[in-house]
Amino acid sequence: MPDLSNVRALTWDVGGTVFDWRGTIEDEARRIAAEQEADLDIQQFATDWRVWSFDMLARVNRGELPWTNLDHIHRLILDKVLEKHTAISLSTAERDDLTEIWHRLRAWPGAADAIHRLKSRYTMIVLTVLSYSIAVDCSKHNGINWDGILSCEFLGAYKGPPNAYNRATRLLRLQPSEAMMTAAHLVDLKNAQATGMRAAYIHREGESNVTPGFSDIATATADPDIDIVASDFPDLANKLLA
Repeated sequence: MPDLSNVRALTWDVGGTVFDWRGTIEDEARRIAAEQEADLDIQQFATDWRVWSFDMLARVNRGELPWTNLDHIHRLILDKVLEKHTAISLSTAERDDLTEIWHRLRAWPGAADAIHRLKSRYTMIVLTVLSYSIAVDCSKHNGINWDGILSCEFLGAYKGPPNAYNRATRLLRLQPSEAMMTAAHLVDLKNAQATGMRAAYIHREGESNVTPGFSDIATATADPDIDIVASDFPDLANKLLA
């Protein structure tokens, strides 16, 4: 067990790590497909909406597109997703309504309880590429109370390059080593570690279906640089409070 005595804050990815975007989006797509008696590839529909949105976000981060938040990106990408998945048909108003599902993502089982437990020792901060309103709405929807929410919408850079992580730790008045990035995504953890932050991996099985190697507990366990590897939320809380 690494020495975590100087860690004062846990910065959390929430999209996929705390909130089950896949299950929530798939359930809504399944409902629409059933209403239209459509043969929709539910899993691929959800994956495309998520992955293509992040592709566009990366282009924003590189300066190839004007700065915008993930609410706007989700809505723009939904049109492209529906061009591929022609089994269902939605009006403009119905597309607007469907995009709002991102504000009602379910939390993974055990997440709220673990976060509440961890607040007894650590400052608990959201550090997310999601819009501020998505982070607020989904947290409220699931009864999760954070010490603070840092949306990259306000940091001037999305996670990936070091700017977002560095600005987050500066706002918290912490040295990077005093903050631990907590995520189900290895790339997020490695990017945070590159700035000097600590890393805690929590496995979320559905995230492994997004991109090969994106979320993999075997890879995380084998990586000596990742401080904590947890199989679920109770496991994470137990290890961080030991």
